[in-house]
Amino acid sequence: MLKRSFLLSLVFLASNTVYAQSVQGDKETYMSDPIEPVNRLVWDFNYYVLDGYIYRPVTETYVDWVPDSGRTALNNMVLNLDEPSNIVNNLLQLEFKQATNAFFRFTFNSTFGLLGLFDIAKYGGIERRRESFGNVLGHWSVPHGPYLMVPVIGPRSTRILVGNVVDGLYFPMSYLNLWQSGVVWGLNGLDVREGLLGQEALIDQSLDPYTFVKEAYIQYEAFKFYSQGASSDEFIKLQQQKSQRSQKQTEQELNDFLDEID
Repeated sequence: MLKRSFLLSLVFLASNTVYAQSVQGDKETYMSDPIEPVNRLVWDFNYYVLDGYIYRPVTETYVDWVPDSGRTALNNMVLNLDEPSNIVNNLLQLEFKQATNAFFRFTFNSTFGLLGLFDIAKYGGIERRRESFGNVLGHWSVPHGPYLMVPVIGPRSTRILVGNVVDGLYFPMSYLNLWQSGVVWGLNGLDVREGLLGQEALIDQSLDPYTFVKEAYIQYEAFKFYSQGASSDEFIKLQQQKSQRSQKQTEQELNDFLDEID
């Protein structure tokens, strides 16, 4: 679901890049970019070197050689390792029902689902809902902080980066050794990169790929945060309204400029 939401955000931004205003938007979505020159250098390295020569070829090979059912099972197993952190993070937000659901998901999928390879809980009506510590901080009004393009990892807000570190301290992630953590990280990365295969044209055809990706990430994080509640539709409508207002404002400014030239 979140992977699909990210792709939808990319498509939405591709048609509205000129009018994107999320970087200067509400406090819930605002991310400053104080080290943009450094971030741009890291972006070039991540996208044109690491992704071009490693991530994309490896992901394409993975998709070609591992059947869809196998990729789904491996992704289920990786996501099942997140359930204990989902329990704690929901409790920290006083979301007791969601914490209980995460507990049952981890229990059933780890046993009857063979260590999470099969999402048995979903067939019982308990859908997966990922909650990061970054969302916990956002719930308690901690701002995103500066936008960062992290080497190897990619775009992150400071809040999300701190949240990822904290999530790695929960059971069972804290008990994995270095190579086990690397396998989990790699499988998760393959799933994310698989969802973006074929979407590179949106980036390559944009006027400024760096800004395009930054805006897409900000929109994605904002939507992910709001989609955990009942306000996701309202958030999408609000973003569309902002884009329309921004477009009208830009058109008006252009007309005023042309009038002054005349």
